[in-house]
Amino acid sequence: MTVKIIMLGILAFIGFIAGKTGYLPENSGVILSRVVVKVTAPVLIFITLAGNKITNEELSNGIWIYVLGLIFMLFSFFIGSVLSKGLKMEIATKSMFKMHFVFGNVVFLAFPLISSVYDPASVKLALTYAVFYNLANDTLLWTLGIYLVNKHKENSWKDNLKHLINGNTIAFTLGIICIIINLQSIVESNEVVKAVYDVVYGTLKPLGETTFTLSMLFIGLILSEVKIESKDDLIKRYPSIILSAFKLLIIPIFALFALKLTGDFISPMAKGIIVIQLAMPCGTIVPAIASQYDSDYRFATENVFFSTLLCVLTLPFIAGLV
Repeated sequence: MTVKIIMLGILAFIGFIAGKTGYLPENSGVILSRVVVKVTAPVLIFITLAGNKITNEELSNGIWIYVLGLIFMLFSFFIGSVLSKGLKMEIATKSMFKMHFVFGNVVFLAFPLISSVYDPASVKLALTYAVFYNLANDTLLWTLGIYLVNKHKENSWKDNLKHLINGNTIAFTLGIICIIINLQSIVESNEVVKAVYDVVYGTLKPLGETTFTLSMLFIGLILSEVKIESKDDLIKRYPSIILSAFKLLIIPIFALFALKLTGDFISPMAKGIIVIQLAMPCGTIVPAIASQYDSDYRFATENVFFSTLLCVLTLPFIAGLV
């Protein structure tokens, strides 16, 4: 596990060097994020679900991951809201503070990490469970998240709800349909269907798997954009440090012990996926959305910077606990 995490770190470092030296154009991170969010991640979600047989118990675990994911994310929002009252920040900055308490790097970093933590025999199921959590994340991101990022201006809930129909949710829906119709059994029993399936799956699988590599390169590019030139610059970022401490350690550890109280209600792997997802650093998609809605994207980028740097220390610890 440690070796694989180091490999992910090397990929991020390559992205960092490419951004810091100007080897890649300034907008490379934006383009890369769009490729991942709109192309490779939806493909990964679809092939993970469509290429997997899920039992009723596993589907039940997935539904509970979705529900419990929503509950813990809303709990995180509550904690962020309470803490933000004691910090002197403008409305837009407070919104970013609370928003990052809720939304972590559940695609760009979580998917690669989960693929590294779990052994090859169980990684497909682990990624399937991660997709259910990602759906919960998207549900709140395009409702509560857009409300927060646009709180300093007029807001239309009707327009926000339209964002729920995106590449990831469409891929999830198609994948669930494949599970419901038991696509794998059809493939195994029909030679023609199997031939078509092998071509389609064989084409999409390597494309989807590029999500892991591209995500780490993107994280490196994001980190290269933040400049810390003095000790005072670091001290001024104390809200980001406080946020990182809660997001990376306090809330995931609380969730770990809370989920232990459920006993055998859901599987240990399902519990582990929830905790790992909650332990992710601040979501890289938040600065992009903040920029789009003229909110405090600079503060959001700093949150990503500090939490991503610190997660190098915290994630191995959390993964070990899981």
